[in-house]
Amino acid sequence: MEHFVLRAGTPFGDVSFWLEQGTIVEVSLGEAAGAQPAPKSWGKALRDHLLGRRQFPVDLDFAGISPFRAAAMRAAMEIPAGEVATYGEIAERIGHPGAARAVGTAMARNPFALLVPCHRVVPKAGGIGNYGADGGTATKAALLDWEHRER
Repeated sequence: MEHFVLRAGTPFGDVSFWLEQGTIVEVSLGEAAGAQPAPKSWGKALRDHLLGRRQFPVDLDFAGISPFRAAAMRAAMEIPAGEVATYGEIAERIGHPGAARAVGTAMARNPFALLVPCHRVVPKAGGIGNYGADGGTATKAALLDWEHRER
């Protein structure tokens, strides 16, 4: 497995990528030990991806992820930069009305931080909900604010 880190890849710091046979199997905020520097072009590509300008140039590996979770993550990828959708809206979009909590669980277990923008999925009751990446809800709020300003 290849492991890369994009230093200062976002306004929020480093981003680590794990690839297997040329596809991304995991992305996380922060740097994990033993990573090689990511290609320089990934910095602009990640920024463009976050702002909805183009798809990140490396495919995501959804193998081993349940069809429900994969559908929820793909639906999150359709939310435009700087906008949000509720867990319930995502559940309806993927044909599972009433499964808002299951969508929340799918977002909490998202192995592709930033590339699958689970930070754009929020509770119906208001607020921004939880965020499992470094910095928690402060990072989620900062990501949403940054996307809204930059788009």
